[in-house]
Order: sequence, then C-alpha cells, then structure tokens
Amino acid sequence: MKVLLIKPLNPTGSGYTTKFGFLPTPLGLQVLAAQARSVGISDVRIIDMEADDLSMDDMVKYVDGWRPDVIGITLHATAAHAFSQDLIKRIKKIYDPLAVAGGHQATFVPGELLDNGFDVIVLGEGDETFRDILDHYRDGRDFSDIPGIIYKSGNLKIRTERRELIDDLDRLPIPAFDLVEKDKYTFKVFGEGSVATVETSRGCPYACDFCSVTPTWGNKWRNKSNDRIMEELRTVKKLGYRWVFFTDDIFIVYPNIKQRSDLFDRIIDEDLGLKFIVQMRADVTAKNPELIKKASRAGLTIAFLGIESGSEEILKAMHKGIMTSSSINAVRVLNQNNVVVLGGMMLGAPYERFSDMIKTIKFSRALARAGIDAIQISTYTPLPGTRIFLDALKNRGIFTLDWSRYDILTPVAKTKVNPAIIQALTAYGYYSFYAYKWLHDRLHNVKAVGFKGDIMMNAQRFILRMMPSYIKDILKLPSDILRTAIIYKNGMRHNVISDDRIRELIADSSSIVYKETDIKNPYFKIKMQ
Repeated sequence: MKVLLIKPLNPTGSGYTTKFGFLPTPLGLQVLAAQARSVGISDVRIIDMEADDLSMDDMVKYVDGWRPDVIGITLHATAAHAFSQDLIKRIKKIYDPLAVAGGHQATFVPGELLDNGFDVIVLGEGDETFRDILDHYRDGRDFSDIPGIIYKSGNLKIRTERRELIDDLDRLPIPAFDLVEKDKYTFKVFGEGSVATVETSRGCPYACDFCSVTPTWGNKWRNKSNDRIMEELRTVKKLGYRWVFFTDDIFIVYPNIKQRSDLFDRIIDEDLGLKFIVQMRADVTAKNPELIKKASRAGLTIAFLGIESGSEEILKAMHKGIMTSSSINAVRVLNQNNVVVLGGMMLGAPYERFSDMIKTIKFSRALARAGIDAIQISTYTPLPGTRIFLDALKNRGIFTLDWSRYDILTPVAKTKVNPAIIQALTAYGYYSFYAYKWLHDRLHNVKAVGFKGDIMMNAQRFILRMMPSYIKDILKLPSDILRTAIIYKNGMRHNVISDDRIRELIADSSSIVYKETDIKNPYFKIKMQ
C-alpha cells in the first residue's frame, strides 16, 4: 500500500516564511509516516508544498503519476481549508484514493471537508488514529470501531466514540525525520543551517480564550521522558540539522522545571552543539532566571514569548494569566543570557477599545527598551474550536467564512473598533516598532555581543535583502484595508452566513474531542525521568 502525506499551501502565504525565512520541518506528517511504518507500510512519502515549491497543478500531476492508495492532508492552518478541498476534488476526478484530513481545522470543521471530497476526518491527536485507519483500510474493514474519527458512509456522516488522550508519549515511534530534505527547512533571518522540528510535550493547562491549542490537544500538559527527547535530538543531529524548533506550545511549565533542568544538564554533558528555538510563558521565564541561564548554556538561542497585550484589563479578559510586568522581566532575563527574544502581540479582541490597542503599541516600545529583538503583531482571530469562535457565531459577529482570510493577519469578525482600522493599526504597530527599536538602539549604543551579535548581524543583512518585499507589502496596505472594509460592510449588512451553516459550525466546533481520563490532576501528567 502506498501512502502520501501532504502539507498544503496557504494561499495567502506564510508570514513566517516570507518575512523571516522560517520554515521548520512538517513534524505532524513525520509522526504519521512513522505510524504507517509501524504497521509495515514502507512506501510512504511526504510532500510539503511550500518547501517543495509546488503549485496546485504540480501536486495533482505528482499524485496522478504515483497513484497513492491513501492521501493524508494536515489542516492545522485554517487558511489552507479551501485549497485542500479543491486539491482533493481535483484528485478524485482522476481516481479514488482514501482521502483523510486531520489537524486543528479538520477537527472543528469536519462537515464541510466531508462534503467536499474527504472520506475520513481525524479528530484531535492523529498518531494512533491514523495508524488504525491504515490498518482497517488495508484489511478491507469498515471504520466504525476506530475511535476519534468522522467518516462518510453513503450520505451519512458517522462520528465514532471519543478517543482517549495519549498519556505516555514515549510509546509513539520516533518520527520519520529522514523523509524530508533538510536543506529546504531554514531560519534565514538568523543564520544558516537546517531547522528540525522536535516535540517534547503536548497540550496546554491554561485557558486563553483565543487559543486553539487547548481544544485541539486537550486541557492537559503531557511530556516525553528525557531519555526519549535525547534520542530524538541525537537523531536529528546525525541527519545534519543545526537548529531545533521545539514545537511545544509551552516548553516549560511549573511542574516540570526540574525535568527541564535535568534535560539541559544532559544536553550540556553530551555537547550536542544544537541551537534551540522555544515558545515560553513570560511569568515562568521571569521567575526562573537560573533555569534560563542553564538553558542558554545548553543551546537555547531564540525564545518566543506570548505577550499579547499592553493592557492589564485586556490580558485579564483574555484569561492569559500574566501581567505586563512579567513580560518586561522575562525579556530582561532572556536578554541577559544572550537569547534572541521574539514577542507575540495581537490587536482586535471583541472587547478591546481603540485606547487598549494604542496601549499595546506603546507597550511594544517598552519591550524594545527592555531588550526584545523582534515582535509579531497579529490580528485577534476567532479560530474554530475556540470559545470566541462560538461566541462570534452565536452573536452573528463573524462577517466572513472565507477561510483563506483566517491567517491571523486579516480581520474576520465584528469588534468594538472597525476591522479596517484594526488592520491599519496592526500594520502601523508592526512597522513602527522596528523603526523605534532601530533608533533607540543606535541612540543608546545597544549592541548584541558574541553569538547573538553574529545572528543579529545576519538578521540585519536579511532584512536589507527583503526590503523590496516589505515595501511592496506597505504599498498594498491601502487596497487590503479597503477590501476588508467592503467585506465587513457587506457581511454585516446582508447576513451572508446562513442559519444552517451557523448551526452546523456551532455543533462541530463545540463537540468534545477526547474522553475524560480519570487522573488525579487533569491539567498535568508529568514524566520526570
């Protein structure tokens, strides 16, 4: 049996790739490929359409030439929804493979995908579910006893029983790191070398209202053992990777501080020589400077902090659980340890006023003075599966279901401030931050030293090379903002989303994905070894 796993294109383009040259390996597909191998399927291929520079026509031609029995498409990016449907429909006109979709978008908008060419939707964690699908399909069995899926049987959409979360991540096979060409995966803004994606934990115990992580992965943080993490790090190093992006949504949580400290000791002792990129919470970072110092020695090079807002009131409404002072202190701690600090902020929450957004933009200046190196300002987007998506649907606050606009850069929902103004403020906040930081650092003679100095110099050269692209984006802004204003006006005036579609989306997006597990602490399952 032949299995093809596809990471589809995002029609609006990946901001990380176009702006920073950041394209890490498609870990989700490597995990699924390992599961296929575990049931004896050796003919497995991965196509990353962005990395492989393939168009829709190229992809259809490739599939027609190879004719895989099973095609799996990962839909973590909501903006890739329509593209993936079109791709499968074109393939189905040629022949009839089993088409499987998984990921965040597939989990919470399964009905539309089943109506547009897909045969099976994997809900939530896909590792063992996909393995079961392959096993059943090869043996000619139906899918009714596979938990955690929705599949079509004639005109019926059948949702099977919920699947339990995978508590022991060590039982999963090592991802098929060898199935992609490493040289295609880079972080050009900060230097040469390929970037491997490695997962050491899953889930999030927090409850930010905008985040799709918790509904997708479950409201429990689970981690791999240090033995298993070291095995994966040795594997990617042997394959020639120089950077590792730890894809964990939160790399350090309070209950696993000792486990992470022990991991850093082991990495230092083995002298792996890998550079790490992680995502961390500001409060945990600020309160554990000694741990960050050790992490830096182990290879921590770039840290991304979810800062979100400069307004304490908005942070509270988001259920973020941090204060602005935590973000300032976290930036200082990381900067003192020569770690490049990236910050994520957002504008346009439905309860946010114009003055709150101005506070966030002003706060980005305070972060620059504290030593933050770069920020990303996103548009607060109601993604399927989140509370804010359900609220917006129920209150008819969403003015478009054109999924290609759900790229966390473009407004799609009604707020206190006109969405076109939010889009303009987001662009102003983003570009003005870099102008302010450039001026501040030169006036105060702020310079990175050592290895950080080298990669920041590389970043300056990259930005200069990309300047024509940035200017082109700025020149496009007026027409993009005008388009948002028109879509917003038409969407709110004409109720373009039908009642039937709203009811289906509410039902799918509010469905509980996992079985409840009977453990003492539902928020953490820490493996200390």
